This record gives sequence, C-alpha cells and structure tokens, in this order.
Amino acid sequence: MGKKSPSPPPPPDYAGAAAAQGAANKEAAIASSRLNNPNVVNPYGTQTWTEGAEADARPTLTQTFSPEQQALFQQALRTQGLLGGLGEQGASALQGVVGKQLDLSGAPQAPGSAEATRQKVLDAMMSRVDEDTANRRENVNADLIARGIRPGTKAYGDQMLMVDRAYNDARNQALLSAGSEASRDFGLDTQRRKDAIAEMLAQRQTPLNEVSALMSGAQVQNPFAVPGAAQGANIAPPPIFGATQAGYDASLDAYNARAGRRDALTSGLFGLGRAAISAYPFFR
Repeated sequence: MGKKSPSPPPPPDYAGAAAAQGAANKEAAIASSRLNNPNVVNPYGTQTWTEGAEADARPTLTQTFSPEQQALFQQALRTQGLLGGLGEQGASALQGVVGKQLDLSGAPQAPGSAEATRQKVLDAMMSRVDEDTANRRENVNADLIARGIRPGTKAYGDQMLMVDRAYNDARNQALLSAGSEASRDFGLDTQRRKDAIAEMLAQRQTPLNEVSALMSGAQVQNPFAVPGAAQGANIAPPPIFGATQAGYDASLDAYNARAGRRDALTSGLFGLGRAAISAYPFFR
C-alpha cells in the first residue's frame, strides 16, 4: 500500500520534433538533388552542378560547350540573326502587298458562250457544203435529163432525194464540228485565264512564303536541354516527428496499463477488507 502511483509520461517536445523533421526534410531534399544532378561530360561539352552558399543553399548549374560546339553555336546564332534580318526586310516590303486588293485586270477576260466561234465554224463549213451540193444537184439533173428521166417522175425524185440526204448528213456533221470547236475554244480561253490568275497569285504569295520560311526556320538547339542522367532518384527523410509521436503513444499506453493494474490491485484489497469486516460478528 505504500507504493506511489505511477506518473504519466511527460508530453514530447513537439516544437523540437517539428524542427528536427524540417531539418531532416531539407537534408533529404539536398541529397536527392545531388543524386539527380551529376556532373555531365559528353562530346558537346560539360555540365557542372555546384551547391550554393550556406546562406541560401541555392545550387548552380553551369553548362560549357566544347570549343567546337561553341563555334557551331555561335555560327548558328549568326545565321539565325541574318535570316531574321532578311525576314524583317521582307515583312517591311510586304506592307505594300498585304491588304491590297488583287487586280485581275491584266488577266484574259472570262470566256463567254463561244457562240460566235461556233457560228463562224458552221458558216465556213456550210459554205462549202452548199456549194458542193448545188454542183452535185446540177450534175445529177443534167445526167437524168440526158438519160430521158424527167422531173416529176419517180426515178428523178429518188435521185434528188439522195442528194438532199447527203446535204443533211453534211450539215449535221458541220453542226457537230462547230460545237466541238466552240467547246475547245471555250476551254482554251478558260485555261488561259486560270494560268494568268495563278501567275498573279504566285507573284503575290511568293514573298509571303519566303518571309514565313525565314521566320519559321530551325531554331538553335541546346544539346544539354535533355538531361544526360536519370533524374528520378528520391531520398526519403527519416520520420522524426512520427517516431516522436509513436514513442509518446507507447509510453502513454504503458502508463495506462500500470495504472490499470494498480487500480485493480487496490480494488481487490479493499474488497477483501470489506468482506473481513462484514464477517467479524459471526466469530465473536
């Protein structure tokens, strides 16, 4: 009964644990940064990673070209500058082109119906057909009369009908030929206009395309843009704050267990005492 009750464990130093956890996190981050940023040496040059001063701990990444790569890099910059200058000159020259309405007055006129061509061809062909038919009609008439076949007879009519059929066939052929020539002439006029307009557009668009090509040319590339080493390493900090909390929880659990056992023992002794006092009258 003389034993003292167990004292509860003192609460942990949460502020100190948090500060220690922060320091551990910082050290883990610095260690991960060291792993992920090795010094690189390749045919293009070197890449060196150095830690900063203790005041800010800001690292510095230094990239140095080899002499050959440095010369190529400078040459590419000069070339890009020259191309940019040409593009600027071209853009200035385009001020008189962009926004100006395209003038098609110099192009051939759009073709009409080509009816004039068709009629011209038809007249030329029919002049010969008419002349040939007239001569043939006259010759057939003279031949029939010489043979005693007079106008009004069936034989005379049949011969003249053949002359008329030949004339109709020749006229139909002349109509077809005139239509084909009109279509061909219409197509030629249309193509001439298209070609002229295409040339005008090319003269207008060529400066635009040249400037666009100059301004969108290949840019100078940095060979160190892609890391030369894996950068996925990560060092986890020790769980200082969590371990502190877990230690305190364990101490508190142990205290509660000891206190529970002491309370149980005390309760048992009091129970025995009450039982003895209650039984005393029976033994007097």
